Amino acid sequence: MEADDNPEAYTQKIFGSAIASLDSACQQLDPALISKYVDMLIQARQIHFFGLGASAPVALDAQHKFFRFNLAVTAHADVLMQRMIASVAHTGELFVIISYTGRTRELVEVARIARANGASVLGLTAAGSPLAQASTVSLNIPLPEDTDIYMPMTSRIIQLTVLDVLATGMTLRRGVDFQPHLRKIKESLNDSRYPIEDQG
Repeated sequence: MEADDNPEAYTQKIFGSAIASLDSACQQLDPALISKYVDMLIQARQIHFFGLGASAPVALDAQHKFFRFNLAVTAHADVLMQRMIASVAHTGELFVIISYTGRTRELVEVARIARANGASVLGLTAAGSPLAQASTVSLNIPLPEDTDIYMPMTSRIIQLTVLDVLATGMTLRRGVDFQPHLRKIKESLNDSRYPIEDQG
C-alpha cells in the first residue's frame, strides 16, 4: 500500500493480494498430505481447534464446519483454557492449532503440552516456524512479504479456505449416505429465517 492510494487503487490491491495469496497456497498444497490430514480428522476421538488474535475466529469457524461430521469438536481462543485442555489431553485427541506466523509463544507451548500428554497436533501455520516444529504434522501456509507490517484479511482467507478443503475431503469420504445428515442440519434452520418474499 502507498500513502496516496485512492479507493480504487487500494481496493484493487487488496483483492489482488488475496487472489495471489490463495493461488500461491493452492499451488503449494500436497494432495497426498491433504488426504493424510483428512484421515487424522476422521480418526480423531475429539478435535480441538485453537487460535489467538486474528486466527481466533478461524478456529470458531472450524468448529462450525466440523461438528457436522458427527465428531466431538471444540474451539477455544482463550490461552488459559487452551493450556488446561492440553494438560489433560489423551491419545486419540487431535489439536488443530492455527497461527499464520507460527511464532506465538503461547500456542507453541500448548502444542508441546498436548503432545506430551499423548495427543496429536496438526499445525496450520508457516513452514519451519516454531509451531510447525512443535506439531506432530504441519499443514504449511505460505507467508506473504511484510507480514508484520501490513496484513489485512489475507491470512484468514487462506486459513478458512484450507479448512474448507479439509471439510470437503471429509464430506466426500462420508459418501452419499451421509448427505441426509448434512441436509437435516441445514433444514433445521429453515424456521429461524424469514421467507424470501416474491419480488414479482
